[in-house]
Amino acid sequence: MRPKRVKAYKRAMQFYQKNFGFREPYQVLVAADFILEAVSKNLRVVETLEETLQGKIKPFVTFCTICDIRKESEHRAQAIAVSKSFEKRRCLHKDPISGIQCIGEVMGDENKYNYCVAVQDDVLRAKLRSIPGVPIIHVKQSTMVLERISEAGKAAGAAKAQEKQGLSELERKMLKAVKQKDREAKLALRKPRAKKKIKGPKGPNPLSVKKSTKAVTTQTSKKPLPSSSAKSQEKNKSATSGIDNSSTNADNTAVGAKRSRSEPESNAKGDEGGHMRKRRRRRSHKKSSNIATGSATGPSS
Repeated sequence: MRPKRVKAYKRAMQFYQKNFGFREPYQVLVAADFILEAVSKNLRVVETLEETLQGKIKPFVTFCTICDIRKESEHRAQAIAVSKSFEKRRCLHKDPISGIQCIGEVMGDENKYNYCVAVQDDVLRAKLRSIPGVPIIHVKQSTMVLERISEAGKAAGAAKAQEKQGLSELERKMLKAVKQKDREAKLALRKPRAKKKIKGPKGPNPLSVKKSTKAVTTQTSKKPLPSSSAKSQEKNKSATSGIDNSSTNADNTAVGAKRSRSEPESNAKGDEGGHMRKRRRRRSHKKSSNIATGSATGPSS
């Protein structure tokens, strides 16, 4: 089967599931002419129907359908064997009638039991198209074909979608409250799961590792950064200290000038005192020499 056809059939069956409540396994009413056509084309009826409807199926035949197959001469044995493997759908006909008419009466005006119908008869297919929500299958050139959704089916699906969207605000709030209660009840029934401990990579034993000296030196060398107020105080101190230094420098220069002026005077006075001392020494030396000479000459006279 081609991929495009597979996608189209999937969409069609999803439409029937969403709007008309179809569920797997799909119930398929199979007509006698469909079985005979499939056998003549060497098609495996059940497998091909499942491939066409994209899901598991549950085929049904009526007693009237089996009677129609027995009346046929061509491919009679194979068709009877296939029909016997299907489940029997009860019909209210004591005397058998045409299988096509029997299926039409079983379906009625609405598809209550969500049947899919596999039939070759054009009249019955036209009637089934007027009933909303009836998937129709037929054999065409040795392939099974699922017909497109009929206009009646599309209209019924749109009406149901509007009904779902046409809820009032109060009804929506009530639905939300009911759903919330259901969730809370389900959560309350659940047991709390124990949290798993996350095991990370194991490191070395901290007691067996030496402390690094770099970290200690960096910690001791670091000093706290001065704040803005401390910076302003330092600036004021530096300004005042500059003024004091300038005044002290001026005083020192003045004292140095006075000393430089007084140094030549003191040097001159020192020189004069030295000469006077030398003179006094000379005089005292002369006196002592005269006394010595006088004492030496005295006894001789």
